[in-house]
Amino acid sequence: MKNSIPLILAVVLGLAAVFAVGRVISSNLSQQEEMVEVVAAQRDIPAGEVLADGYYRPKKVPRSALPGQAILWNKAAMLNGQKMLNGKSSGDYLYLSDFQTQGIGNVVGEGEWAVAVQLPSRSIASMLKPGDEVAIVATFQVEEQQRNADHAQTRTKEVTTVLFPRVRVLEIGGGLSAGDQSGTLVLQLPPQQAQTLIAASRVASLYPALRRPNDSSALNRLDAGMVDADTFRKLLEGQESVAIPKIPNAGK
Repeated sequence: MKNSIPLILAVVLGLAAVFAVGRVISSNLSQQEEMVEVVAAQRDIPAGEVLADGYYRPKKVPRSALPGQAILWNKAAMLNGQKMLNGKSSGDYLYLSDFQTQGIGNVVGEGEWAVAVQLPSRSIASMLKPGDEVAIVATFQVEEQQRNADHAQTRTKEVTTVLFPRVRVLEIGGGLSAGDQSGTLVLQLPPQQAQTLIAASRVASLYPALRRPNDSSALNRLDAGMVDADTFRKLLEGQESVAIPKIPNAGK
């Protein structure tokens, strides 16, 4: 019995060491860099094959190892109907150079134009997908005349209002490439509105507000009103200024 005690202790210590190493490995894995899903072949695809659902699947890859021509999984549906130029084996990445993509002009509605606008934040574009509907909100400076008893005075004020209540998103970032991190939206508009959007992009900050699909409410841009300095003044009516204590969290 005495001879078996060292053996038991050795086994226990070995199991403890294995457990500790496993915890370290798990901790390191949990701190790995961000993984990105790209498009890969679900099965062997010969050259000349027309892509459809079932031909491709998502494949995770570390962002640092992301191939420049890889296609993001959230844009995979746009591959349907495309003819493969190069054959692929199961599990291979699908690249933009592997097929001839349909031009974006083919999906623009009749009598409408596609216009690209740059957003102030890339994170907003990352939440959108082709086919989404957005409202375009603009913040800009306007001049107004104030007449006094003696003379007229011009002052500039900042306003925020709805420019277009519903616009369809055709593309984000201007391409399918997984390496494209641009904050650009390609929007579909009638010609007059397209010109207005181009002009507004030069003098205003534009922000998209995501709409619910097929939501027909609030289509009149006048319904949303306008936000300006008077809006914030009215917001403060009836409120008293808060006195901040010298010592935080210290009450009387």
